[in-house]
Amino acid sequence: MADIVNLQQSEYDAAIDKLNELHTAAITGINKISNEIRELSELEGGFYVDQISAKIASLLETLNSGIAVPLASNMDASKVSMDSFAEIILNVDTACNI
Repeated sequence: MADIVNLQQSEYDAAIDKLNELHTAAITGINKISNEIRELSELEGGFYVDQISAKIASLLETLNSGIAVPLASNMDASKVSMDSFAEIILNVDTACNI
C-alpha cells in the first residue's frame, strides 16, 4: 500500500459529482419505469386486468418504497462517507506536514 494518498480537491469534487449523477440517474430511471408500468396497467392503459392490475400496483409500491427510497438513503450515506474520507485524508496530510 502507498505511503502517501494524494487527493486533489478537483478530483474529489469530480468523484462526488459523478456519484450524485449516477444515483440521480438510477432513481430517475426507477421512477420512469414505475410510472410507465403504472400507466399501462390503468383502466385506459391497454393492459388493464382487474386482478393483475392490483398486483402490479403492489409490485410498483414495493419498487418505489423498497428500492427507490433505500437507494436515495444510500446516496446520502455515500456522500457522508466520501466527506469523511476526504476529512481523514486532510487530517493525515496536515499531521504529516507538521
